[in-house]
Amino acid sequence: MQNSEKKLWGFPLTFWSANTIELFERAAYYAVASFVVIYLHETLGMSPTFSTFLNGTILWGIIYFLPILSGTLADKYGFKKSLTLAFILITAGYFIMGNVQKFWPSIVGHSQNVDYTIPIVIGIVFIGIGGSFVKPCISGTVQKTAGVLATLGFGIFYMTINVGSMFGRTVSYFVRIKLGIPAIFSYVATAFAFIGLLVVIFIYREPKYQESEKVSEKELQKPKTLKDALIGMFIVLKNLKFVFFLIVIGFFWFIYVQIYNLIPLFLRFIDKNAPVELYTLVNPVMIVFLQLLITKISKKWTPLRSIMVGIGITVIGMLLNTVPFLFHLDPALKKSIAGVMLPVGGVFMLFSIASMALGEMFASPRIYEYIGAIAPKGQEGLYLGYANLPMAIGTIVGAPIGGMFFQHFILDPYNAGKPIQAPIMWTIVAFMGVLSIAGVILYDKLLLKDKK
Repeated sequence: MQNSEKKLWGFPLTFWSANTIELFERAAYYAVASFVVIYLHETLGMSPTFSTFLNGTILWGIIYFLPILSGTLADKYGFKKSLTLAFILITAGYFIMGNVQKFWPSIVGHSQNVDYTIPIVIGIVFIGIGGSFVKPCISGTVQKTAGVLATLGFGIFYMTINVGSMFGRTVSYFVRIKLGIPAIFSYVATAFAFIGLLVVIFIYREPKYQESEKVSEKELQKPKTLKDALIGMFIVLKNLKFVFFLIVIGFFWFIYVQIYNLIPLFLRFIDKNAPVELYTLVNPVMIVFLQLLITKISKKWTPLRSIMVGIGITVIGMLLNTVPFLFHLDPALKKSIAGVMLPVGGVFMLFSIASMALGEMFASPRIYEYIGAIAPKGQEGLYLGYANLPMAIGTIVGAPIGGMFFQHFILDPYNAGKPIQAPIMWTIVAFMGVLSIAGVILYDKLLLKDKK
């Protein structure tokens, strides 16, 4: 089927509307991402472990695991219908999360020691399910509409994600300091998601393949029905060597997801007014300005080498958080850095987040390439459909463990009047990266010894 749409800079308008939708969805998500665990812990009174469980295991778990099935449903019922449903769920989810303190006490009939678990879980599940449809729909639209400009098209798509991230965090900061944490859910994220819904309804069109483009073999390998998706899951996951690789890369994402779980909790521990969204803003800024340079540096490397370098940089970044303690510095002591007062621990945290962004740029894109290379011949597309599983594994396991570490190594000693054990905590987290590197080497050298 051919696409006769008008084009702008070589791409049909549906391509640009899809990227606009992605920008607002990512702006909505990253407007609150750095404060989800803080909101659940500080505002709603949930424990660090449960807060990180809801944010990581439930929300991120759904977003990164469910596309295996939701992508198949989107192909069956159409991207426009799927995106419409997705943004209705996402908008409702953010609205519920931001307004639980207004409506839930009256529903349960008391205002003291209110348990907000039920509405928060509903909101998180709505956002997670909606987000799981957005990912395959938007990337699928880019694939269909970019044509021979696929490499540039996905480059624009990746840039859009990070621009949305920067935009959402910036707007969130100014709203939060004026109106408080709940407002970034009920106003900022809800508004961005609703704008995305309007773009889907009134501008977005069901994508069609570009003129002269042939459907690739990998596209044909995509599951056609929910039954096919379940069968494909069985085919992939019975390959124990591949499952081992997914788990090994999951250790890398175990470290990365702490940017939105353990790190926000620790930042607010050393500085009760820490602008966490500005700290984590370093991540997308680094990617926007350095991704092309990193790609140029690593393009002649093997995927394995680039992955290991990325993981190694991430390990070093996490270990930077131990430096203040090694030199017996108070992490909460504020110093003037370029005219801005920052806690010593916060300064090293900035370098840590920047290092993890650098590691992500080396490792993340090449993980997809490596999965395609190690997949059985003729099943590359099927296996690439599971490329997000390491992120799901890392966050499902890593997020609540990060919360447990914060409780055990920070809060419990602090409440008992003892020194906190932050160096041990950061070292254990960093060691997950060491395990990941060792696992990748083992996988490549031993388990794949017969594969050229």
